[in-house]
Parts: sequence; structure tokens; C-alpha cells
Amino acid sequence: MKIGLFGGSFNPVHNTHIDVSSAVMKRLGLDQVLFVPAGNPYHKKCGTMLPAELRFELIQRAVDGLDNFDVSDIDMSSIGPTYTVQTLKEALKRYPEDELYFLMGQDAFNSLPGWKDWEKIPLLANIVAVSRGKSDAGEMTVLLKKIFTDIDNTDTNEWKLKDGKSVYIIDDFDFKISSTFVRKVWREGGDISPYVPAAVADYVKGKADEFNKYWGLEEYS
Repeated sequence: MKIGLFGGSFNPVHNTHIDVSSAVMKRLGLDQVLFVPAGNPYHKKCGTMLPAELRFELIQRAVDGLDNFDVSDIDMSSIGPTYTVQTLKEALKRYPEDELYFLMGQDAFNSLPGWKDWEKIPLLANIVAVSRGKSDAGEMTVLLKKIFTDIDNTDTNEWKLKDGKSVYIIDDFDFKISSTFVRKVWREGGDISPYVPAAVADYVKGKADEFNKYWGLEEYS
């Protein structure tokens, strides 16, 4: 099977996450996409970050009833900060017979050279980098060629590394919603239902006091 691993903080999961994963699944012929919420992401401040269990619950509700989508506790079961290279190693233990595809957004891809043991990531799984809305055409392609020196363009938006793993650059999506935006709407007393799956909006509304402990805080960049 071809399994997509969509890692992130998902604070919260929103419609763009679902739309992007659905589009990538169709584009690359994936059999399944697993959302992998970070248990303790080392690069995130804890102020507005929901506990891992709450973020996991939201994703479960978001994908309930969607064919070939699920949520994984790979990162949540880790002790201490979570790193992508560790996530992929654990995924290979769980799915040794499957081909893994690691989905990431443009911002994550841009910062890849600063990640722990980042050189090992494309040895463990194929990389699928998806542009943010209104990105400059070819921006990630330029960066790709700077990051990986031994790589060949084998097809439209596909490059292959020497070891056989591939990197896919998908720069024609235009999805605009972000978790930061959803939290801002919530903090300002707005309705988040246009931006998140209905089951997520209902759950958050039903536990407003709990979510306000985190999303009610001011955020600083």
C-alpha cells in the first residue's frame, strides 16, 4: 500500500488539511492518509497549543466517515520532543511492507535543512511538499535543487534521489485556511464553522470553556 503521513500540530485540524490530503491522495494514487498529530512539537510554544489528546480527538471527528483517512498516535506515544525522523522510523516499524509518503506544507519544506537529521528523511519516505496559497511559481523547485544535489527530475513535479525515494513538488493548489486564522476567529468570538469540518465545530462549541483556556490567549509571532 501507498500510505501518506500528514504530520503537524493540527491546532486545530481544518478544511484545508482535509482538502490538501484528499487532493494529494488522488494526485499520487495513495491508498490511505494518516494524520499524525505531534505529541510535543519541539519548535512550538505551548501557550495556545491544545493538549495532544484534544487535537487527536478533533482529527478523529474530522475524518470519521471519510474513506481511507485515519489518525495515528505515532508521535503522541513518544516521550519528549518529537522529530520527523523519529516519526518516520516508527512508521516504518508499523508499516514495513508499505511505501510511505510524508506530506508537508511549503513553510515546513522551506525550513527542512534546519530539522534534526533532515538528510535521513528522504531515505525513509517519499516527500510531498505542497505550496501555500499564492506561492511564487517554482519557488520550492529552486529550493529543492539547493537542498538536494544528487537528484534528477523524472516527471512533472517529481524528482528522484539516488537511493530511489522521490520528492514531489505540488505548487498548483490554492488553499488559504490556516490553524492560526481559525484560532484568531475563535479568540475574537467569531464562527469557525466555515473553516473546519462540522463535527469539529460542534465539538469545540460544546466544550467552549476548555478550548478558551488555550485559544483565548493572545498570540505573538
